[in-house]
Formats: sequence, C-alpha cells, structure tokens
Amino acid sequence: MIEKTLGIVLKQIKFGETSIIAHLYTRRWGRIGILVPGARRSSKNRKAHLFQPLTILELEVYFKANRDLQKIKEVKNHSPFMHLTGDPVKSSVALFLAEILNKTLREEESNEELFDFLDSHIQFLDITDQGIANFHLYFLLRLSRHLGFNPGVPPAKSGLWFDLSIGSFTTIPPLHDAFLTPELTALLIRFLSVQASDLASIIVDRDKRMELLDGILRYYYLHLEGLGEIRSHQVLHALFD
Repeated sequence: MIEKTLGIVLKQIKFGETSIIAHLYTRRWGRIGILVPGARRSSKNRKAHLFQPLTILELEVYFKANRDLQKIKEVKNHSPFMHLTGDPVKSSVALFLAEILNKTLREEESNEELFDFLDSHIQFLDITDQGIANFHLYFLLRLSRHLGFNPGVPPAKSGLWFDLSIGSFTTIPPLHDAFLTPELTALLIRFLSVQASDLASIIVDRDKRMELLDGILRYYYLHLEGLGEIRSHQVLHALFD
C-alpha cells in the first residue's frame, strides 16, 4: 500500500554503483530506512541531492511493517532551505545535529510531537541570522526533553551544581566527577530558560561554550546507552573559535 508522510534525513550511505540507503525520521512511522535506486546516476533525475542531512521531504512510500528498507514511489523537498546548505556555519551545525539525531532517534514508531519539534527548529535554524553559535546547545537541551532525560527545574538559588548522572541541580558538589560547576550550571540554566529567538542575548566566550557542549554531551552519554562517539562537535569547536 502506498502511504504518505514527511521525513527528515538523518544520514545517507552509498549502496552499489548508483544507489543510496537513506535513514530518515518520519512523522508517521518514526525512524525508517529507504532504498533509493539510481540516486547517484549522472542525469538530471538523480535524487542524491534530496537526501542531504536535515532535509525535510515529502514521501510516498510502499510501506510494509517490519521491513528493513522501505521502497519509495515519489519524493520531493517539502521545505527547501534558503541558507542552511549554502552557509558554512549553518551547514556545520546541521551536520552536528544530524549526527546527534542519527544516533539518538532509534524508535520505529510515531512520535508526532518530536517530529514537529524537529521540523520547526530545523526551519528556524535555516532562516535565523541571530544566535547561531548558541543554537546547538539550546537544541540539545530541548531534544533531551523529548528523549526522556531533561534536566529538572532548578531551584531559585545561585551557586548551584548540576549533577549530570541524575540530571538534577544541587546546592553542594556531587561526590563524583560527573557534574557542571556553578559557573557552567548558571549558563545551563540560561539556555533552559531562553527561547530560540532570544539566543543572541546569551553572550558566552568560546572556551565556556566548548565546556558546556562537552558537559551536555557527557550528559547524553550517561543517559543514552550505546550512543557511540560523537565526532562532529570538534568541527564546531574550531568553527566558533
């Protein structure tokens, strides 16, 4: 049966001489893999360009439950990017977010709230020209809510520590090394409190941004079993130097 859905590209890999396998997060079925025959042919009809990281697609799929690779009938770009692919800074952020999403979105079942969050924030990243250097930090913290391990609500106090292992704020330093210092915790709270449109209001230097990103990634490692190494964040460290 042919069914329609929207899908966000997480990753593509070459398959055979001219085809690709693409992994997508769809609004209707969660994560799926699809085979795209002839996507890399040297012709005007080649489709590989549609499957760049975070591209939002309209799909017609010959969907069959429990099949490893679904077959597509039609595919087209649902929301063509204005800046995301041509801007080197935004494209680097997009590659990092795609790597995170590829390793964290594992469920093969519908989660429309999560899909809509991804859809709206990817499109926001495409069009915004403010606070781009802070966007990945904000995004990771909002994504953790959908993945089920978001930080708890901090008490209205200063000098707090954030315990990465339990995802909670404390007034005393934890008895282990998995925590954020009060300075980084205060910065974390700012990111938890701000809206995407106000990210430019957070002024943070390169070193503190790197420290906070490393801390948030450690938080992910502690709460998502089998996450695997995240590599593309090193590009962001260099990019925002």
